[in-house]
Amino acid sequence: MNSEFLTVRLSKEDARVVHRLRATMGLSKTEIVKRALRSLASGATAPAEGAGLFELGSGRFGRYGTVRRQSSDIKRIARSRAIVKRTRR
Repeated sequence: MNSEFLTVRLSKEDARVVHRLRATMGLSKTEIVKRALRSLASGATAPAEGAGLFELGSGRFGRYGTVRRQSSDIKRIARSRAIVKRTRR
């Protein structure tokens, strides 16, 4: 396999972000960097830290039909999950 090595100097804040991603996603540092590179290469932009739900879902809105249908589907799914959760007790 032909590969190259990369050394990156991170600020303490950036290092904390990497450690948090490792803990929450279970990924290696290498995989985090690779995914970030692929994301940048594809033109996708990461939402700012502390971004609201609208920013996080903006790429999905209207993607699968009308917003009205999507919201009713989400409500239906949430209600059915809540009912299942209540009845399991």
